[in-house]
Amino acid sequence: MFNALNKDPRQKAIVLFIVKAVFLYIFWFISYDYFIAPHGKLDTYLNYRVATDAGYLLKLAGFEGSTQPGDRQTIVCIRQEEMVGVGNPCNGLELFVLFAGFIICFPGDWKNKWWFILAGSALIHLINVGRTVALALIQFKAPEYLDFNHHYTFTIIVYAFIFLFWIIWTNRYSHLNLLVNTEKTNA
Repeated sequence: MFNALNKDPRQKAIVLFIVKAVFLYIFWFISYDYFIAPHGKLDTYLNYRVATDAGYLLKLAGFEGSTQPGDRQTIVCIRQEEMVGVGNPCNGLELFVLFAGFIICFPGDWKNKWWFILAGSALIHLINVGRTVALALIQFKAPEYLDFNHHYTFTIIVYAFIFLFWIIWTNRYSHLNLLVNTEKTNA
């Protein structure tokens, strides 16, 4: 098996990706559960940031958007009525880590990895803010559709964008294309 890995650079890249991903997942799990979550400041900040940005977009769209603190979340309001809460599962932190973890583990130049992770995380944040605005408007106009859209529609949309960002990374910036192209040239 190890001889095959030495001969096929694609297989070696896949095995290396999996090993890195496992170690990164363990590192994240320990870091979050034992240091980040108990401290709470990062999640609290992200909850506030997503909700505040959503409230600002609602104002730009002509609604009376605002926020208020809630229990373990920040509430997005329209006309001072509570619409949706942004809590730890919805603040985007897991999405940032998932996105960044893939880019870190996948072959590529670190110079490109850093800017791509920062740009991708900013876009994921904007998508999450847009999702929060849409959910607040659904709660305001047609609350019976909130649960379905929260659990299915917007989950699919957010993960589809993350998948698209990964495709862009692998096609434009990763070294995997060099491995595949080198193999084709040598064949």
